[in-house]
Amino acid sequence: MAVVLKPLAPAEAIAAYGRRRKNLTESFNWQDLFEQDHAEAFTVAKSAGFDILTDIDKAMTAALADGKTLEEFSRSLRPVLTDKGWWGRKLATDPLTGEERVVQLGSLKRLKTIFETNLRVSYAAGHWSAFERNKASRPFLRYVAILDERTRPAHRARHNLVLPVDHPYWDTWAPPCGWGCRCTLQSLSQRDIDRLKREGEVLKFEPPQDTFRDFVNTRTGEVTRVPDGIDPGWAYNPGKAAIEAALRRAEKLVTAPPRLAAAYDDATDPEAFRSWFMAADRRRPSAPDTVVVGTVSQKVLEDLGRRGSSPASAAVIITRKVARSMKSATAAEADGETVAALLANLPEALARPTAVMLDRRDSSLVYVLASRLIANGRLLALRVAYRRKAVKAGTPIEAFSVRSYMLVDRVSLLDLSTFSPIEGAIP
Repeated sequence: MAVVLKPLAPAEAIAAYGRRRKNLTESFNWQDLFEQDHAEAFTVAKSAGFDILTDIDKAMTAALADGKTLEEFSRSLRPVLTDKGWWGRKLATDPLTGEERVVQLGSLKRLKTIFETNLRVSYAAGHWSAFERNKASRPFLRYVAILDERTRPAHRARHNLVLPVDHPYWDTWAPPCGWGCRCTLQSLSQRDIDRLKREGEVLKFEPPQDTFRDFVNTRTGEVTRVPDGIDPGWAYNPGKAAIEAALRRAEKLVTAPPRLAAAYDDATDPEAFRSWFMAADRRRPSAPDTVVVGTVSQKVLEDLGRRGSSPASAAVIITRKVARSMKSATAAEADGETVAALLANLPEALARPTAVMLDRRDSSLVYVLASRLIANGRLLALRVAYRRKAVKAGTPIEAFSVRSYMLVDRVSLLDLSTFSPIEGAIP
C-alpha cells in the first residue's frame, strides 16, 4: 500500500520563504550565491542591472499564499518582466568581469525553474521546522523518491532510507538535492516504521557510502567536494540553513544603538529560536553557541537610565550552556512540559512579558513570562543580567544575558523591598 503524504500547511512554507526574502540580492550567475547563501537571500540569476527582484518576489509570495499554479504565476509575471526589458536573449554586463555578452533573461522555462525551485525549497525548509518540533513523537525521517523514469539513480537508491532526525546525513542529503529534484523527507514514529514493514516496504537503516567529485565555482575559484548524485550548490539542508541564517541576522542587534534595537519587537525569528533551543543539547558545528533571543524594551532602558545605568546594547542573548541547563531542569518540574514549551517560545515571551521587575539585590531583570499560574501555583520568570564580559566566539561583547529561569510565587514578586516594578503587572 502506498503511503499518502500529508501536505504541509502553507503557513510554514511561507514563513520559510519569508526568512530569505528579507534580503533580495541581485546576481549574474547562479554560482554567485552558493548552497547556504540561499538561506540568507533571495536571488535570480541574470537579475543584476534589472529592477525585477521585487516583482518576482511578490509573485512568488502570492503563489505560496494563494496556492497559484505555474501557469498563473507565469501569466501574471511575464508582462511585468517584459515591460522592464528582462525577457528573451539580450546583451547584459557581468558585474564581476565587466564583460558584455548575450545571455538568456526571462523565458517561460526560466519562470518554471524559479517557481518550482523556490516552491520546493520553501516547503522543504518548512517541513524541517516541523521535523525539529515534533521529533519527540516522530524521531525518524524517511527519504521518499518518486520512482519513475525521471528519477536520478542516486536518489532512487536512497528511497526508503530511514534515519533519526538528528543524523548528520541529513545535513547533506536533505531534498531537494538538485534542479528539478522531486524527492521529499517524511517524518515517522516507531509505529509508522512497524506499519511500513508489515505493508511490505523494504526500509534501509544504513545510509549508502557517498562518493564525491570536485566542483570548481567559476565565479570564486573555490573548489568544493560534491557528493555524486547531488547537483553542485544543493549539498546542504535548506531547513537547517534557513534557521541558522535567521539566528545570525539577529546578531546585528548586539551592536546596534540600544534605542534602535529596543524598537524591534520581532528581533528573533520564533521558529528559528525554537529549533535551536530544542537542539541545544546536541552541538552542531554550524549552529551558533550564543544567539540573540530578543531585546529589552524602551521602557526598561529608560528605567535603567534613571537609575544611572546606560547599557551599550539592548540585545538579550542566551548561550547554549544556559539553554541546555534550563531544558534539563524542566524535567524535574511538576509541570515540566508547560515550562519547557514556554521556554522554547522565549522570543514571543520576551517581546510581550506579563511584567518586568528589577531585583534590587543584584540589579538583574526579572521577566514574568506567563500570566497564568503554573507548577503548584507559581509563576514562570526569567532572570536576565547585563554582562559587560559576555563572550561570543572568544570575543567579549556587552549585552543582556539570560541566566536562568525560576518558578516563583506571586507574593514574593509583590515584595517591593526586593523587586521594583518596571512595566506590566503581576497577575
